[in-house]
Order: sequence, then C-alpha cells, then structure tokens
Amino acid sequence: MTEARYLIRFDDICPTMNWAVWDAIEAHLIRYQIRPILAVVPDNREPSLIVNQPHPDFWERVRHWQSIGYTIGLHGYQHTYVNNNPGLMRLTYQSEFAGLPRCEQESKLRSGLAIFSRNGVRADAWVAPSHSFDRTTISLLAEFGISVISDGLWPWPFTDVRGVTWVPQQLWNFSQKPPGIWTVCYHHNKWTPHKIEEFGKNLATYATKITDAATVIRLFSGRRATLLDHWAAFFDWAWNHHLPPMRLLARRIVNRFSFNDKILK
Repeated sequence: MTEARYLIRFDDICPTMNWAVWDAIEAHLIRYQIRPILAVVPDNREPSLIVNQPHPDFWERVRHWQSIGYTIGLHGYQHTYVNNNPGLMRLTYQSEFAGLPRCEQESKLRSGLAIFSRNGVRADAWVAPSHSFDRTTISLLAEFGISVISDGLWPWPFTDVRGVTWVPQQLWNFSQKPPGIWTVCYHHNKWTPHKIEEFGKNLATYATKITDAATVIRLFSGRRATLLDHWAAFFDWAWNHHLPPMRLLARRIVNRFSFNDKILK
C-alpha cells in the first residue's frame, strides 16, 4: 500500500447518545458509503453519555449496522472509570479495566458480551474506554474469541504473538498522512452543526481513501510488527501526547518571566 488509507471510528455508541447529531452523521456515512467502526457500550452507566432518553430500537439499529458491514466494537462494559491506571497505551489516566484483578476484568467482559449476545450482536473488536487496558485484558479477550483491538499509535496494523490483530487508532480529525492505516476517532455527543458540516466536507475530501476494518484485517492479519512500527509509535506518543503539556508549561514559564521583566523595567 503506497498511500494513506483511513478508517473512521465513533466511540460511546449507546441508547442514550445524541441521536439528532447521530442521524445527521449517518446521513453522511450513507452518502459516501462509509463503513465505520462503532464502539458500543453494552450497559452504559456514565452520566456524561446520557444525552437523550434511551432509544427504544437501539439494539435493532446495532444489528442493522452490523448487517451492512459496520464493525461493532465492544466498548468496555459500563464505561465507568474505577482508577487512574493509564494501561498499556499510557494515553489517559482513567480506566475501567487496567490494573484490576483478572477475575474482575473477566466478570466485566463476560457481562458485556452476554448483553451483546442477548441482543444478537457480535463483538468484532475491542475498543477500551479511554484507551486504557492491560495485558490481562488482552489475554481475556483472546479467551473470549475477540481477536481484534482498535488501538495503538503504530502506522500499520499487525498481529501479535497471541494472534490478536491490532488496528491502530492515531487521529482525532482528518489530516494528510504518509502511507499507513490511520483511524480517525470521533466522539459525537457534543457536536455542533458546524462540526457536522466539517465532517461532511472531510468525507467529501477523503472519501476515496477511506476503507473499512474488515478490509484492513483481511489485508494485514498475520503481519508482524517491525522496529520501524515501534519507533514510529513511540515518536507519536512522545511528540503528540507526552511533550505538548511540557511545551505548554515551558511556554507559561517563559511568558511569566517575560511579564515580570516588563514590570521590573
């Protein structure tokens, strides 16, 4: 693959999400024939995700999305954070899974998958709330038959020694990128009309470069990660996720001294 290809992922899909915004988004997805990854919360208990009254046909809609090729991700269990463990990704400091004993993680995964099963939905992938999970989570996912993880800052998907295929997720908006598989992750509950319009324009611009998770998994399943993959992921993590707060702090310190100098003069 000699150029960038993009995946789209929407997190926090649940019965109480912002349905007016979602309907507008879905109209764009249909128009451009985009098959996104939808991260579905099995039993949402997170207050910030309660925007509307529960949609009475939610699970029917999830089954429909899956039937037309959307990838349905298991997005945790109840989306409630229980600690400040950053997990393997070290992108955020809040977690529903990382650091918990194996029995607790197993109970949550089993309960979430049971809800999916009762509603006739298959978990095509794992999407951890706030990117936070650990090696115990990965081991359990494999035991439960979930062999795809949507996460990581690598430029290309790969399959690890457990047989789990990692489809990276590195972006939160579209931008021109070098060759690779780039997943753009969105959280739509607070989108404004302007953001919906911007999303439509981005789809129009990038439509020919947008693919779907099933195609990516078919092409890259079995590929092993290289040293270049790991170096690129580390650079992305350091430059885009670790250094910005330090750069901001340094800028504030410089500005403070500059302000003091002006006063002293």
